[in-house]
Amino acid sequence: MPRLTAAPAPPGTGLFGLGRSMGHFMGRYPRTVGMVCGYAAGLGMALVVVLAALHLRIQAIDSGHGQVIASMQELQADIGLLLDELNTSYAPVCTADNLNRLRSLMFSHRYARDIGLLNPQRQLFCTTNIGLLETPSAAAEGGIQGSIGHYYLNAPLPLSQETVRAALVERGRFQVVMQPNATQDIRKRYADAMWAGRANQRTRVYQSARGAWTDRLVTPQTPHLQLDVARAVVRVTTTLPGVSPISVQSVLLPQDLYQSHGEVLAGAALVCLLLGLLVQAAVTQRCRHFQSMAYRIRFLCQPANVVCHYQPIMDLATGQPIGCEVLARLEDAGQLVYPDHFIPALIADNRTWAFDAAVSTRALQELGAALPARGPFKVALNFFPQNLRRDAIEPHLRASLQALGRSDLQVELEVTEYNFSPEIVPELQRLKADGYYISIDDFGTGYSNLGMVKRVAPDFLKIDKSFVFEMEDASLRSSLIPEIIAIAKAVNSQVVAEGIENAAQAAQLRALGVPFGQGYYFAKPMPLEAFLAYLRACDAGATPPTL
Repeated sequence: MPRLTAAPAPPGTGLFGLGRSMGHFMGRYPRTVGMVCGYAAGLGMALVVVLAALHLRIQAIDSGHGQVIASMQELQADIGLLLDELNTSYAPVCTADNLNRLRSLMFSHRYARDIGLLNPQRQLFCTTNIGLLETPSAAAEGGIQGSIGHYYLNAPLPLSQETVRAALVERGRFQVVMQPNATQDIRKRYADAMWAGRANQRTRVYQSARGAWTDRLVTPQTPHLQLDVARAVVRVTTTLPGVSPISVQSVLLPQDLYQSHGEVLAGAALVCLLLGLLVQAAVTQRCRHFQSMAYRIRFLCQPANVVCHYQPIMDLATGQPIGCEVLARLEDAGQLVYPDHFIPALIADNRTWAFDAAVSTRALQELGAALPARGPFKVALNFFPQNLRRDAIEPHLRASLQALGRSDLQVELEVTEYNFSPEIVPELQRLKADGYYISIDDFGTGYSNLGMVKRVAPDFLKIDKSFVFEMEDASLRSSLIPEIIAIAKAVNSQVVAEGIENAAQAAQLRALGVPFGQGYYFAKPMPLEAFLAYLRACDAGATPPTL
């Protein structure tokens, strides 16, 4: 007998439904999904590579900032120690002997270029380079208060014939002029801008050619990393806290990554391209799997996904239906899927019981809710042979029938003769004892042992349609029908003939003593509403509509 078929269920709920919906969508557009995933994987890998290169570059910048700050600390320490010595051990007097002592002291400090003496009005009146000035210089103004003294970054410094500007530090009655290029090389190499001073004195003390990309003002609160999307730069800032915090900032431009990691980035681009292509191929293949029945069957074995069709079983003497055989389809995105398409997937995925349970539940629910009371009505259900286990079937069917609250529906369990085996016999005996009808389907096509058939004592033997097809030709096969009827009588079974397609076949079978039949002559398998209409026509005595 034909097996039930089913189509994909409507979108479910929860993770189960989400998984099916995602699989359905991906299966419909495998190439598109594959391309999107390939691009995403390639771009994702490229992003990782760029971030890694960026991280390495930022580490290098941080290391450079550390060197700049270390050089500044070394300079401060040297000048600070010199000022300590001047203010504790020397007097601000412009004598030849004192100046010689100051020169000797200055030579032991690598970052000092000149030492100046201040009068009580903070005017410079004497230096180790010039000696006594003809006219004291005016006191310097502004500047930055630091940890070792007061800094003047661009203060006027008198020489013998001219005045120049230099960076100096002043404390007490002494000022020290710093070497002008003491930290210049390292600043040019590792910094684009530098700031120093307290909050109210914050001053840019250095700016490179890239200074236009740096912040206008950097404070100790400036973040270590800043992304300026509009200008496509990353700013890296390092601050040394203290009385006069020093901040160093560098800008990182896109071309810097190419210059520092060009070969690596080029190789990484090829790897990202290959990765994208591999991911695209793999995802496309996987998405095509989502369209296969082998994948979709896991979502379809539920009552909500089953579309049951019903074929009436007729009393050949009265022409009235005494029951029906249930056949099923699965609905997949609005399309009916027939057994030959999904049964191999059911078996391969070991979901035959889930399918049998879903079909029997859906059929009994539909018939129990819509079928009018009409006396005992047989419902023939097909089960896979491996599922004909009493301990599984009986609780399942009993729960379904009790939920309906109807006693007129009589369940008939069908097993094909081809699958009739000694292992099934005890299970069928127990199910028969539980009150379920047992039917051997496609009888005459297999090689069942008559003794096994007798042990089961089935309620029905169903003559295979191949015997009925050849009745009008009086073939050798059709001549075996009386033998099958005799076997049925011997095992106390009734006979149902399948595949009846015309009135002549029905009449011959009736004359041979076959009580029941089914086939296209009476009706094809039909959906529930059409089946109910067929039954109403039979009850009214009208010619029922055939499909």
